Amino acid sequence: MSLFSWLPFGRKEPSAEPSEGLGMLTGCVLSDTAALTRPFVRDPFYRLRPPFSPEAVKRSLELAHTAYTLELNPWKSAGWNDFSILIDDDLHSGLGRDGVKSHFKLFRARAALREWNPISQISGALRQRERSDTVKAVCMMKPDGEGHFLVAIGFMGTGERFYDWFSNLRFTPEEGFHRGFYQLCESFELNAEEIEFPSAAAALGLEKLTLGEVFSEIRSLSSRFRLWMAGHSQGAAVMQVLTHRLITDWGVLAQNMTGYGFASPTVATGKFVYDPAAYPLCHILNRDDPVTRMGALLHLGLCMEFEPDNTFRQAVYGWNEKDAALRESFRFVQESLQDMPSALTSMTALLEVLAEEKGAEGLNELLTSRWAVPAVDRVLWRAGDRAMDWLDGLLSSARDTHQLLTGCRMDENELTGLRRRIRPLVQNTSLRGLLDVLNDLGVAPHRLDGAYAAITAAGQERLKPFIWIKASAGLPVRRWSDWQQSAWPPPAVPAPARAKRQKAIPYTTNGKWRVSYSARRRNPD
Repeated sequence: MSLFSWLPFGRKEPSAEPSEGLGMLTGCVLSDTAALTRPFVRDPFYRLRPPFSPEAVKRSLELAHTAYTLELNPWKSAGWNDFSILIDDDLHSGLGRDGVKSHFKLFRARAALREWNPISQISGALRQRERSDTVKAVCMMKPDGEGHFLVAIGFMGTGERFYDWFSNLRFTPEEGFHRGFYQLCESFELNAEEIEFPSAAAALGLEKLTLGEVFSEIRSLSSRFRLWMAGHSQGAAVMQVLTHRLITDWGVLAQNMTGYGFASPTVATGKFVYDPAAYPLCHILNRDDPVTRMGALLHLGLCMEFEPDNTFRQAVYGWNEKDAALRESFRFVQESLQDMPSALTSMTALLEVLAEEKGAEGLNELLTSRWAVPAVDRVLWRAGDRAMDWLDGLLSSARDTHQLLTGCRMDENELTGLRRRIRPLVQNTSLRGLLDVLNDLGVAPHRLDGAYAAITAAGQERLKPFIWIKASAGLPVRRWSDWQQSAWPPPAVPAPARAKRQKAIPYTTNGKWRVSYSARRRNPD
């Protein structure tokens, strides 16, 4: 069978009438959770983590997708219950039941994701001036037999509202993490005691059961709960920060968690992270997707990168053939984005050339056009005749962030070289055509229901694993597995016959010491 024989599936829109108990993108059975609760094994880098599983990737893709669609019926048919949806600071609970009240709550939640009311948009934007609170998540629970339960949290990525992008642009670090993602995680945590699971509470004979109480119980190896998380883009970033905070601040055992991210940005600087690879997370990354190399300096967990070829691009991205030559000319800009510092340098060079060659008049012409990404429309429209001031602010922020992350200024020689290569392309291309091509290079490789659905369906054997290693000096570096040229999964890696006892390690941001996983196994409470 050809790798792309599934193409009609890869590009089609989700069905309006989803099959009962089956995922809308992959058709997987949502009631089967065995792949998500298996014991930890050692990965190719000798870290203990949940075993990589194609089945777990498919179900996690569905969970991340549900955070966008809020389509709960397939999950309800598969035995999931106790649904809650958090949009910003508005919690919608008691969903998934039959009745007018439940349907009205679901309608309100979906409407909140597509806020078109001008007054609400202005008030939402004003809220973001100091801190980001636009976190979006769906929570649910499923009995897993013998009194055990699996708790699922799906985090949504950046939405259609223009102010959803504010948190993405808060690059400066906070507590060793990307500021915007860190603040979104805190916003979610504030609601942990309000997210309730009434069906599970009744089954356990409890008066009430909240997500905060679940977090408290999964500090023990005897916990009745396991936590499964998934997210796309910004949602995968929030998942990473939450995992860190659960381990360091809540004392949760990594053995009780698993998570899968798609198009995951980097989130941490490494300042308060002992071992970035030790987290029970797996990230599916498309090499063509620039978002996977932006945010901060490193991912938390295991990264699995897909290297697309031209056959994949033609089959999945849906690019216009007339722009093929221009896209190829700009591929060097995309390829220069190796990490966040290089992304900031490339963005600075591009924006400086745009400002010099097109000027304020050219930038303001963009405001009369509509864009494929609705949020771009609204951001540009609100920029008005202050487009140059807005651009100057971005340039200043990029340079400041680069110095905060790396401790040094941008390399002016590198900037000069990039500007020299970019300038002829900008001079010979209309501004609208230029941004259309940049939009193609950034959006199509990033789509959850496009590129990442295709990778999940038929590209998992081409994933290559790597982890981030904190260097003794300088920036973190990637370490690739010896199996990166072989078919996945690699041979099982046996644990050492006599593992050395681990010492206590500084694993929190509050100055306290937390014992390692092996010590907590002996003293879970």
